[in-house]
Amino acid sequence: MGTFLPLIALVLLCLIALARINSWRYSILISLLIWSVILTIGTEALSIFSLIKIEWLFAYWLLIDMVLIGIYFKWYIPGWKQLKININLPSFLVILVISIISVIGIICLIAIVAPPNHSDSMEYHMSRVMHWIQNQSVAHYPTHTPEQLYQNPWSEFAIMHFQILSNSDRFANLIQWGSMVGSIVGVSLISKQLGTNLRGQILAAVFCITMPMGILQASSTNNDYVVALWLVCFACFSLLIMQEGMTFIRVSLLGASLGLAILTKGTAYIYAFPFSLWLFAWGIKNLRWKVWQPILMGLFIVLALNLGHYTRNYFVFGSVLGLSTGETNQEFGLIILISSSLKNLALHADIIRNLRLEHFITPTTGITEKLITILHHFLGLDVNDPRTMSPKAPKFYVPALSTYEDTAGNPVHLLLIFSAFGLFFVNQRLRKQPYLLGYLLVVSSGFLLFCLLFTWSPWRCRLHLPLFILFAPWLGTVLAKSLNPKMTNVLALSLFILSYPWVMNNSTRPLIGDKNIFAVPRIEQYFVTQKGYQPVYQEAVEKIRSRNCSKVGLILQGTSFEYPFWVLLNLKGDRVLINHVDVTNETASISQPSSPTVSTPCAVLSINRTNKNIQSVLKY
Repeated sequence: MGTFLPLIALVLLCLIALARINSWRYSILISLLIWSVILTIGTEALSIFSLIKIEWLFAYWLLIDMVLIGIYFKWYIPGWKQLKININLPSFLVILVISIISVIGIICLIAIVAPPNHSDSMEYHMSRVMHWIQNQSVAHYPTHTPEQLYQNPWSEFAIMHFQILSNSDRFANLIQWGSMVGSIVGVSLISKQLGTNLRGQILAAVFCITMPMGILQASSTNNDYVVALWLVCFACFSLLIMQEGMTFIRVSLLGASLGLAILTKGTAYIYAFPFSLWLFAWGIKNLRWKVWQPILMGLFIVLALNLGHYTRNYFVFGSVLGLSTGETNQEFGLIILISSSLKNLALHADIIRNLRLEHFITPTTGITEKLITILHHFLGLDVNDPRTMSPKAPKFYVPALSTYEDTAGNPVHLLLIFSAFGLFFVNQRLRKQPYLLGYLLVVSSGFLLFCLLFTWSPWRCRLHLPLFILFAPWLGTVLAKSLNPKMTNVLALSLFILSYPWVMNNSTRPLIGDKNIFAVPRIEQYFVTQKGYQPVYQEAVEKIRSRNCSKVGLILQGTSFEYPFWVLLNLKGDRVLINHVDVTNETASISQPSSPTVSTPCAVLSINRTNKNIQSVLKY
């Protein structure tokens, strides 16, 4: 029952908004924003008093539900009398909508059946959730994996609420899935704001739902789709303000969008910055000197949402952003920008395999790699210049198409974006379309700013997801206004057909084949990205159980693969407490949380990984 309390709150918020503003898409986005702010406030408030536990979370969401029920019946029922929803779609557009819903449903099934198993999730996304639950607080704690602390936490806040209320991780993947659904709604709404018809809005949604990277991430506990949702909201309410004027509510929603985006992932600073400049320029033109008032209000909301995380980071790491990861370029300038842009675009270059033509045409990844190397020679820059390369990937290459969410590119979608560039610039009528050019410039600027700041690695394509999502409404608008309906219908249908491998055969959560999520034991699926850990962890857990030890100290050396250890130790309903011990990094000075669940361990497990060898040593 407790699991449904937050969902009931979300539905009530949506109903209230729907009756009030008579727009189902705005209602969904507004309700998601308010619900997420409520979740953030509850998390931070309960954490102060170490009350993040099932009784208090149950009471908190029950109270929210009761308040929302009261608001709905007292204030907003008359709004239903004015509510009108007219849906009259041509038959093929109905087919596209059904296809969108079908893909959403399939990904939802995968998200529920498969456990969290992405490498980052096993290392810090899910591990930090378990520490918070154990400590009954989101306060920082000593850890061998500092990413568990300083990385932006909103996605994990949401996972934690459902994890506690359901006493399982069955709903953990649904945060990303729900963000995908919200993003689809948002991009269709933005395309309407950009001036396209219903066909263009549906085409934008098709572009969004068929992205290989998006499909794979939507059933995981990563957070790139979550930040994409908040950036879509930020873009949507920016356009709303520029088109219909500034109001208190719109500025509040804008601030909440940016605040939640930043609280979710650091890439939000980069991708939201061009939109902020665009909005600021509009404000100077239309509000003159009064522009400082909405700016201060929006910044106050952003700061309020992030204050808890900023404060925790500052007192431990000396910076509100936490530790430097060493993943930023050491040199800047036009040549570096050109180099980095080419190498980032190359992450989505395997168009031959994406079109399934590899049996007829030789894949061009090797040619692309050689071409980029030659271009770097003319630029006078080494393609493997260490100043622009991630320490984790010092040699540049063009990766082949993948069904793994860290390295899956979006070649067809990138090709469509470049094709739309051509259509846009040769069509004078499109160039004169209000906001269309501005929107293109700010989204493109986000990509260029990303390339200028960050080093290259093959895993950067995962961070490109919000950009592809933000391009979707612009692409849908340009194609709908440039091509006839038959061409857009064929294009949309082709995108669905081409998306089949990623929908059905996710490399870590496949729906078909001998190793599908229904055939492989759930425990084994946690180790799918690091299979060598399973026998080592299972052996260590049996030794701990044989000692009847319920308080374990953990030492991680050369590894951060932690979450499956939590799962195994508590598999039989045991309540085994785990704390990192003998920590020597910046977090060593943190006092253990004052929660009564934290105490001296009766056993210490040391996990050591050197090269491909994994060893465990149980002490005491």
